[in-house]
Amino acid sequence: MARPTERRSQADRSASTRGALADAAVAVLVERGWAAVTVAEVCSRAGVTRGAFHHHYATLPALLADALERLYDEFVPPEPGSVTTLVELLDANWAAIGDARFKAVLEAWLAMANDPALLTEIGPVVASFASLVSPDSLAPSILRTKARKDFYAMARESMLGLALGRATNGGAPLPHEGSVLALLRKEATAR
Repeated sequence: MARPTERRSQADRSASTRGALADAAVAVLVERGWAAVTVAEVCSRAGVTRGAFHHHYATLPALLADALERLYDEFVPPEPGSVTTLVELLDANWAAIGDARFKAVLEAWLAMANDPALLTEIGPVVASFASLVSPDSLAPSILRTKARKDFYAMARESMLGLALGRATNGGAPLPHEGSVLALLRKEATAR
């Protein structure tokens, strides 16, 4: 005898639709860049109607803010205390920054710089994430000195540059990526 199918609640269906739209927006950002992110393209990839999109989001920038927030949640630094060394902290950062989906973050950051409506929507999300990964809140026991904070900032910016290099290289690492990461880890070990 067939089992009766369980009917999902409206909240579950709504959350599923929002998740599908956010995932589709990230996929378009990664695969084709900011210019390709349209309501029509996102709806097509998510398998929903434009009406469903407008039911859940007032604007495309509102969807992108939600998509970034969801992506940031996946890139959130490890639980406090789980990273005990500067090398582990750099490795955790690279795990997020080196993720192929990080290109969506870079695309949104660059688009935000030139689009006031997008800045209004995703600016607070970016600021919130920035506070989570700031040296003062991220790992105060590891980044307890100015020299360590400065090194961490330099290493993080280097990794962002590597991620930008990947983004402009079709997602493939640049030839020098391994060497740069090895040097950062070696210097972190010495601190």
